Amino acid sequence: MTIPAINLLAILPQTIVIATALLVLIVDAIARGPRVGRQVLPWLSLLGLAAAAAAAIWLSLSGQPHYFQEMAVADGYSLAVMLVILLTAGLGVLLAQATVPQISQQAGAYYGLLLLSAAGMMFMGAALDLLVVFLALEILSLALYVLVGFNRVETRGAEASLKYFLLGAFSSGFFLYGIALIYGATASTNLAAIAAALAQGPGASATQSLYLYAGVAMLLVGFGFKIAMAPFHMWTPDAYQGAPTPVTGFMSVATKAAAFGAFMRVFIMALPAAQPQWSWALAILATLTMTLGNLAALRQSSLKRMLAYSSIAHAGYALVGLVPGTSQGVSAVLFYLLSYAFMNLGAFAVVTALERLGENDVLNGNFAGLADRRPALAAAMAIFMFSLAGIPPFVGFFAKFFVFSAAMAGGWGWLVVVGVLNSVLSAFYYLSVTVQMYFRKADEAPAAAEAGGKSKAALKRAEGKGKKGAAAAAAPATAQPAEAALALSTRSISVAVFIAALGTVLVGLWPAPWTQWLSQAVATVFGG
Repeated sequence: MTIPAINLLAILPQTIVIATALLVLIVDAIARGPRVGRQVLPWLSLLGLAAAAAAAIWLSLSGQPHYFQEMAVADGYSLAVMLVILLTAGLGVLLAQATVPQISQQAGAYYGLLLLSAAGMMFMGAALDLLVVFLALEILSLALYVLVGFNRVETRGAEASLKYFLLGAFSSGFFLYGIALIYGATASTNLAAIAAALAQGPGASATQSLYLYAGVAMLLVGFGFKIAMAPFHMWTPDAYQGAPTPVTGFMSVATKAAAFGAFMRVFIMALPAAQPQWSWALAILATLTMTLGNLAALRQSSLKRMLAYSSIAHAGYALVGLVPGTSQGVSAVLFYLLSYAFMNLGAFAVVTALERLGENDVLNGNFAGLADRRPALAAAMAIFMFSLAGIPPFVGFFAKFFVFSAAMAGGWGWLVVVGVLNSVLSAFYYLSVTVQMYFRKADEAPAAAEAGGKSKAALKRAEGKGKKGAAAAAAPATAQPAEAALALSTRSISVAVFIAALGTVLVGLWPAPWTQWLSQAVATVFGG
């Protein structure tokens, strides 16, 4: 019996993250205590993520792709996707350090699930086989289902987790059935073999052609659910609002990076023969996604719901870069995902810092007068809002410029016009947050912000502490100084805000090194 050679270097970053997750669980089981959950476990998680990032950079410097049994690969493209996911996971750990001890005593489970989810995401970008994509999709999804409902006292979290699970299982069925249909048309699930089979024509019969296009449509449903593409976005607002805010920030960026990483590799590497069909489908879906997300975001008073619909719109912007099916579009989408990691996680970091103890959301009115109370936090939030709106010189402007340029070069001028108009529309709700911070005083906040200040979970906990605790918990937010009512804004949250703001500004001012690196990474896989 011949034992095949296994190149473990190809999955070294993922292995490090998985080993770190297991180590976190072991340390938590052996040495339980508040200090372990608050200090040891998050820093152990960050150390593992940093080691995985170092391994990814080391592999990329070799200049040669490393294959794992023709099922996964460590090439320039997959390593770029991994680094975005690792950056997002690191910022997510920093945000969780202050909030996890407040919502659960199972800190080890939280960080372990986050790391396992990140490992699944990293496998998605490296997958060379549709079955590996599916397995990676399920690994990251199962961990996120639990993380969304991790705060068991928050009723909205349990509801959001159940909705996410049911719709996620439904979309997984579509994805798996799409794989089966493509296998029926090409007799393979390997991306290179599928491309080779389609290069000779879509099939020997009309039935095989039908299998192919039906399979492509079902893959679109599966990927569309994960990137929150309309009309498969229904889970997004409830899941984002009900989940703990660090989880929301992590999944809003990392899930998109992983799904887009697999999305682009599957459609451009394996399905170029069907590009005339899927390009038009993606263009229509991108238009619908951008427009629906921005229109719905205009009506939100909850910051988390507003950012949820904003996330839907940004999925549409990223799809614009994928529509032409070119290497320029792929590198533009990767730059967009890197930019989105900084500006969107930064916005959720500010929301985390402003949440009151026992709450799971921040209303728009809570930002009133923030520039007077906490000027540094207000300045950071303004940077993130300007960047998300696409205002120069911040990184969000260049992210949109690059995806629109790729679409224009591919002959999709009308789609670029739609994207620009949607960007103008989005400025209204992004800039409204800045207006609240700098042009309204705290006592001018809408009554809804005061009335909605206490979540149901907080009131239940207050009732359990007796009448005195209930009276204190039910007291209006204005009865005490705003600073005293804020949740613990630990040093880790401040570090996360600083890193995100620094990346939003510096990458925007000097985008050339990043675009050059991503273009070279993409060229190794998709050509120049």
